[in-house]
Amino acid sequence: MGDSDDEREFKRRDKFHTERRGHDGGERFGGGEWREPRPGPPPGYGGGGGFRGRSMYGGDFRRERYSPERGGGGRRHEMSPPPKRMRGGWEDDRYGGGYEGGGYDREYDRPPPTRHFSRGSKPKEEDLEGFQPAMMSFKAFLQTQDDQISDEDAIKKYAEYKLEFKRQQLNEFFVTHKEEEWFKQKYHPDESVKRKDELREMLQKRVEVFQEFMEQGKFERLTLDGEKQDALIKVLDSVVIKLEGGSDFDITVLDLPDPEEEQKKEEASKKKDSLASNDTFDDENAELMKKAKEFLNFMDPADKEKKMEEESKKRKRVDESDEKDDEAKEKDSKESLEENDADPKSEDLDAVSDGEDAVMKEEGKNVTDIAEKEENEDKAEESSKPRALHKTSSIFLRNLAPTITKQEVEAMCKRFDGFLRSAIADPAPDRRWFRRGWVTFKREVKIKDICFNLNNIRLRDCELGPIVNRDLTRRIRTVPGLTQDKKVVRNDIKLAAKIITNLDGKWGLWKSKEENTEEVMLGLATSNPLLENITDYLIEEASAEEEELLGRREGEEEEGAEEGANIQREEELINVLDKMILYLRIVHSVDFYNHSEYPNEDEMPNRCGILHARGILPAAKVSCSEIDEYMSAFEKKMGGFLVMRGDLTTEEAGKYGLKDETDEVEKFVSANTQELGKDKWLCPLSGKKFKGPDFVKKHILQKHIEKVDEVKKEVNYFNNYLKDPKRPQLPEHPTNKT
Repeated sequence: MGDSDDEREFKRRDKFHTERRGHDGGERFGGGEWREPRPGPPPGYGGGGGFRGRSMYGGDFRRERYSPERGGGGRRHEMSPPPKRMRGGWEDDRYGGGYEGGGYDREYDRPPPTRHFSRGSKPKEEDLEGFQPAMMSFKAFLQTQDDQISDEDAIKKYAEYKLEFKRQQLNEFFVTHKEEEWFKQKYHPDESVKRKDELREMLQKRVEVFQEFMEQGKFERLTLDGEKQDALIKVLDSVVIKLEGGSDFDITVLDLPDPEEEQKKEEASKKKDSLASNDTFDDENAELMKKAKEFLNFMDPADKEKKMEEESKKRKRVDESDEKDDEAKEKDSKESLEENDADPKSEDLDAVSDGEDAVMKEEGKNVTDIAEKEENEDKAEESSKPRALHKTSSIFLRNLAPTITKQEVEAMCKRFDGFLRSAIADPAPDRRWFRRGWVTFKREVKIKDICFNLNNIRLRDCELGPIVNRDLTRRIRTVPGLTQDKKVVRNDIKLAAKIITNLDGKWGLWKSKEENTEEVMLGLATSNPLLENITDYLIEEASAEEEELLGRREGEEEEGAEEGANIQREEELINVLDKMILYLRIVHSVDFYNHSEYPNEDEMPNRCGILHARGILPAAKVSCSEIDEYMSAFEKKMGGFLVMRGDLTTEEAGKYGLKDETDEVEKFVSANTQELGKDKWLCPLSGKKFKGPDFVKKHILQKHIEKVDEVKKEVNYFNNYLKDPKRPQLPEHPTNKT
């Protein structure tokens, strides 16, 4: 039946009716009549039940072709363009309602949403996890104030509000993390001092090793050039052996061939040989197999039958001979049993058995003695061989909750043989303050088995995510050869001297009562023997008089130099600089040319692992402007070592809520002084009653000194956190930055 005229007219006028109404699961037409929707593809593939376009699968959902009616009036609504696909909402896109199967089948397959923090829409809580709460904007803050407030007062009060907001955030962060180990090692009055003493002892040991090598002259002919990679690695490995408690005899292991490298080379050569042999013999074997098959195919069938008969006869003869031999053996065994039964000499047999037991016991003792001797010989051989202490095996722990302590990690890893040490990095704000760890074992352990066992262990319901840590590759890395120029080298000597004095002063190394006045004037107040007469290399020399007589000027030289000049290398300056760079790398774990520091290196798997050295000279000429740009850029990168930022002053820290010991003690006393009635006061710490609050205060200060000391430590703990200019804290809310 055809549609009525009213229905056709309604459809023609309102062809986008379904798009405006959305997904209702059905369609309403004129007169209130309800119709079922047309069949469509499953909701996960097409975007809803009201789908009117072409189907994904084709077939049943195609539009009917236009066919005019008999009355001459065609279906006008069929002549209109096909209706648009209805767009699903965000729910359909989220749960797989994409176009032509382009949706995401699972929620975690979707990429993370971009963070848009507009004024009209509120961001999701998932996006704001790990951020500070949003701070009121200036406009929102004005709405909380009186309408008659002046602009100056509004700005002043808003600044006070921002400062109070920051105080609150710092206090909350301190309360949240003050019980965690990493936070205590940084700021706790007792734990931080212990940690600094441990690090100072490690530094002192490194200084002793460096002095020993200086006396032995191991740094005399050593330069930090990329060409001398093997010599630099040997020096670094020898330092590691000394730090691990090795002797000069153990350092000789560096002169011996490395067995691991030899094995790798042998395996590589075997693979090459096997590949080559397979390639050569494959063709020959194929030809031989073809010839053998052809020979078998062309053999006569008569010859085959003769061979089969001969083989069957041979098998029969062999079977008959075997049967005869078995009968003879059975007869012999029966005769021997009869003779034994008739023999009455049983006592002699018992004596023989006792003698055999004694002999067996003596042989067992000899075997155990031989085994003990072999073990002792193996130990003696091991002691006679130098130990490769510079090589270790290690495991990387990807996820460590901030509440997990280092003692718990070490107690877990001490179950396995060969455990040496562990290191845990500081927590990362972008990883929800989770930490990363490294566990170091001896080289000869089966590190993969240990890693597999650690995968089955959980600490405080936290999966550690252990993986095997690979050995370092490219231990010596190069920087541009521009650093060999004497102008750059002289500038680097000045920077290195400043960094050495700052770091030595930070850790209290090379303290002396009498200081050289010249060094103090240059800002190098130190008694480090490495910096003796360093001023001779810091002052530049120039033939100014000669240039004046010849009529040259500085400007003319610079214009000529702009075209380019070859790099001038001065060995004396380079030798001085290289010793300073090695001192920074070995003692303070500072990689000079990489302008970086490797923290907690004595606890990491690879001590003195990476070092940056000077590269090859540039082939093209270098202009003075390029040298100056390099020097200025390098000095900016080293700014963190040149200017050591100390703690904030009391005035600066006071803005963020610095606490006073006396005030906090008074608050503690008043909080523990309760009035029960007239002339009746209680101390809740002890339960005793007193006549007045003064007696309670005196009682607390005398009888509860431990509690008062805890309050003082808490105050110092919080103040140490506030005074740190690089204190950890939650990142600001994205809307606060605007």
